[in-house]
Amino acid sequence: MTQTVGELFPKTRRVHAWLSLEWGSRKETPVQVAERILLTLPLFRSRFPDPDARWQMSVKTLFGPGPKWVDIPDAPEALGALIQSPRQRDVPDSHVDTGTLRAKFSLTGSGDPDNGLFQFDISAGRSNVWGTPANSISLRPPAEFIIGPPEEAHSWFGGLARIWQPETACLSTPDTMDACREMEKRLGSGNRSIYAPSVGYLNWFSRTGYGRLPFPLDAVTREDPDGTLIAVPDWNVAAVADLYAELETMGMLHEMPDHQVLDGPFHEDRA
Repeated sequence: MTQTVGELFPKTRRVHAWLSLEWGSRKETPVQVAERILLTLPLFRSRFPDPDARWQMSVKTLFGPGPKWVDIPDAPEALGALIQSPRQRDVPDSHVDTGTLRAKFSLTGSGDPDNGLFQFDISAGRSNVWGTPANSISLRPPAEFIIGPPEEAHSWFGGLARIWQPETACLSTPDTMDACREMEKRLGSGNRSIYAPSVGYLNWFSRTGYGRLPFPLDAVTREDPDGTLIAVPDWNVAAVADLYAELETMGMLHEMPDHQVLDGPFHEDRA
């Protein structure tokens, strides 16, 4: 298996791949979101070979002068203070929460965060707001992003799912999306909801939203306390389409619940 996103996935419609995580309404404090972010940064850092690359961040405010790149605090409390929205600060016990401010993170080896190796942004902690899913993270891994051999890919992808505890997660490409749409037509399953899970090379289905697999798959599966990691046995588009058919047939591709209720509080040592 090839090693990087660029080697594995040809660029189609200006995109190599998408890495997405989605979950429903889940109220979290800014410090809890910050704990997850601080675990995510070294995981993504490990996917790039540049030994001098480092993270910087900017926070988008509604009335602020514009993004300003700063070093990322090491302490969750300090990072939480940077990403806390005015609503979270002023009405901390509100039933409705629009989540943290949108924070952008840039991994750069050149000292220019605007043209970094990898950029992504995060806003989380939304609860009881309109829209499904209430919370999501969507990334476009660049060509240099190291996927690694299968076991390594399963490890970092599963680690990302353990950090964020989404209902679904997926590593997909424009070609796999097209193949799954064609398979949907062949199955005659009707109009698929835009909120139904995507299927790709690496997939995650939570225990809270999807339970356990009702029967074995012709795929690589790994059961974790929070859910199930599912990877195609062969990294090609046809294998993804076949996996889509299996998951659709067993009823796994339904919309996620509007609200997510976790078993307990998040702990930093779960990654």
